[in-house]
Amino acid sequence: MTFTLEEGGFGVGDYAAFGVLCAASCAGGMWYSAVGSRAKAVVDIKDYLLGGRAMSTFPVAMSLIASYVSGVTILGTPAEIYNYGTQYWLVVVGVTLSCVVVATVYLPVFCTLRLSSSYEYLELRFNRHVRAVASVLFLLDEVLFLPMVVYVPALAFNQLTGMNVFAVGGVMVLICGVYTVLGGLRAVVWTDSVQTGIMFIGVVLVASAGTLAVGGVKSVISIATESGRLDLSNWSFSPYERQTGWGALVGGFLYWTCFNSVNQTMVQRYIALPSKRQAIIALGIFCVGAILAISLCVWCGLAAWATWVLGGCHPGGVPLVNDRLLPAFVTYVSKTQHLPGLAGVFLAGVFGAGLSSLSAVLNACALVAVEDILHGWLRLRLKPLTEGLLARSVTALLAIISIVMLVVIAKLGGVLGVATALSAIAASATCGVFTLGMACWWVGPKGAIAGAIAGALVAGTTSLGTQAAAASGLRAPPLNLTAECAANSTFIFESLDPETVFPLFRVSYHWIAPLGLFSTLLVGAIVGYFFDKHDPTKMDAELFTPVMWRWLPNEAHENIGEVRRVMAAKVVDSPAPSAPLILNRINNKIDVSGESSK
Repeated sequence: MTFTLEEGGFGVGDYAAFGVLCAASCAGGMWYSAVGSRAKAVVDIKDYLLGGRAMSTFPVAMSLIASYVSGVTILGTPAEIYNYGTQYWLVVVGVTLSCVVVATVYLPVFCTLRLSSSYEYLELRFNRHVRAVASVLFLLDEVLFLPMVVYVPALAFNQLTGMNVFAVGGVMVLICGVYTVLGGLRAVVWTDSVQTGIMFIGVVLVASAGTLAVGGVKSVISIATESGRLDLSNWSFSPYERQTGWGALVGGFLYWTCFNSVNQTMVQRYIALPSKRQAIIALGIFCVGAILAISLCVWCGLAAWATWVLGGCHPGGVPLVNDRLLPAFVTYVSKTQHLPGLAGVFLAGVFGAGLSSLSAVLNACALVAVEDILHGWLRLRLKPLTEGLLARSVTALLAIISIVMLVVIAKLGGVLGVATALSAIAASATCGVFTLGMACWWVGPKGAIAGAIAGALVAGTTSLGTQAAAASGLRAPPLNLTAECAANSTFIFESLDPETVFPLFRVSYHWIAPLGLFSTLLVGAIVGYFFDKHDPTKMDAELFTPVMWRWLPNEAHENIGEVRRVMAAKVVDSPAPSAPLILNRINNKIDVSGESSK
């Protein structure tokens, strides 16, 4: 049977499997929605946004995975491997390194200060204006990211069933919006756990059945090797090649560090756990889960390639292919292997991944709106009931915006490129500002804002330029076909002449976030050194990463814990901060009640 990439269709078994799995994944969310809609729960804004800081480790770890393994990952990675080979898979090394850096550099600061929002740190270290800039960047980034998360699963559903993309997207947002608005972080985390499990089940089944369909693991490896898709030997330093070993390792490491270290979607889950130890365990589970998910998607791409080659190399499957590859492959495998319900399980996994990412973003945005914009920047404190209703209103509004943006994406496809550009801007610039704050004691508000502007300009210009070049016809050439496919398929690769494109706009997507990050660090450090004035109130060792403690001025060690004591004094109706999680350096300064022992 020939694999044409035009396959589709949904049987009774598929609908049954999809319905049962989706109902199971949303059941927990609906339960917490019922609990969260009670009057007491509406008033308890901390419980709504942070789960009372008493969440369990494993569900939070599953929610971390769900936050970044979306339908975009499941559908986009196999197509990348199909077109360009497994060089991209080396990004798993970057993921591992990024988790180590997050656990040692960034996480100790957040866990010690016990903040409600990651951006609250920027006010403590710099001022409320820096906090506001980072918060607005995050909100703009997520507003454009939301419709992408919704659109990809809706598009897969449309390809398999023929249902209208906007109708599917609307139902998806409605389901997710209900349990996120009413249930808060508890509903999001527990629902994410189930949906992440379903996502893994779906991808594992597709990878296994697809492998069997082409004759086993050896057959997949043999065909992939013949066409160079298992070759990991490209270690070129050229930033213009789409996939290289250095691009995947260095670019992947810095990209994942930018997103995992300070992004509110991730930090909100770290600080929802009772201790630093549990946060590190959750981060470790996330690392393993992310590597497993990426690896499974990579294998699905190789299996799809082997299927196309063995099926006679139909012209419809000639690289370059797009995100429709995996849904078509799933349908093909379910028919050839006589597996009714496989497409339903797969679609439930994609749907669950989309719902998980959507709910994570909605809840994080609600927290940023209340804690960073309302409390931090505007200095407004409303009644608990009013703030609880406001947080839920923000969630509902963003859910509605994501539906409206679906229409924009469908009519103006360039919005996807704009969303990608803004994502690089927000991630690299924000991570750079946090890194300046935690590592460079001489940098103040001027250096932070100057660095953020520089990083945003560099990342934004590069990303927008690369998107414009792609829209004009610039393409990276795919890997070679096998000899048989080259003879059987008509393959004409067309691309804009790279020499006619400005060099910065030809840079691989792996290097956009690193460019923005390094620009932020360089400009921020220089401006801070020459123009920022010394502020003794910011010289508290707890505001800096423990990695830098040995180089901090003596003043920072003398004032250790001062920021937390001030925070405790301002919130008289809250318990004093617990004993610091970094004990070996500050036990002689602070006791468990947060009072000075000098």
